[in-house]
Amino acid sequence: MSSILRRITADDRREAASVLDDFKVTLAAAGTELPSTGIDWNCASVTGVVLIDLGAAPVSVVTKLTDVIRDGVRARRELHQGEDWYPRAGQAVTLNTAEGAPLAAEVVVATQRLVTIRLDGRR
Repeated sequence: MSSILRRITADDRREAASVLDDFKVTLAAAGTELPSTGIDWNCASVTGVVLIDLGAAPVSVVTKLTDVIRDGVRARRELHQGEDWYPRAGQAVTLNTAEGAPLAAEVVVATQRLVTIRLDGRR
């Protein structure tokens, strides 16, 4: 990695290491682990983008992670039930046509009063 790129990505590399450590500790608290997680330093040295590689995992581990994530999603929904919901930029949403057909969309910009979405790649 060039010294300039190394300086530019220093904060990102530190953040990635911290996030990966937190992820591993959280997985351990859930009673599981992903055996081949790591930071993709090669991508960082070429593109300047630091990626965390979650690696491969046996079916039993993915099943456990799915259960843990599902439980977390349910708990979060219950916690926020009855509160106003506002989409966030980058979030996937589903809209319904007048006929009731679902349309996949992505939130491009969101404030509490205005939401811009993208349908079929259009803005």
